[in-house]
Amino acid sequence: MGRIWTYWEFDHPLGSMVRVISTPLGLEIFAEDVFNIVAAELNNEKVVLMNIHSQERYVVIQEEVVKIKTLNFTAINSLKTIVKADLINNFLHWVRITIRPIFQKQYL
Repeated sequence: MGRIWTYWEFDHPLGSMVRVISTPLGLEIFAEDVFNIVAAELNNEKVVLMNIHSQERYVVIQEEVVKIKTLNFTAINSLKTIVKADLINNFLHWVRITIRPIFQKQYL
């Protein structure tokens, strides 16, 4: 097993929870949370088949170590080939104005 990451939870305006991991290479968002917001019909298996790059990370959820898939900004952007671009743009804009500034303050 690899490193166990800490994640943070944010409320998205559409009523969904978005869980985020801050890695040395940037923010990564739980893939299932992205899908819940931009395309509920997607799931991890379909994304693997479409060759969208995701990371596997270990986190603790309800006192249990769980392996989850995360997507970075590039991977989320690549969903534009299968989801309306404005949905992806709106989601990434929300991440940029709501979530990213919180993590940038940590590194000032």
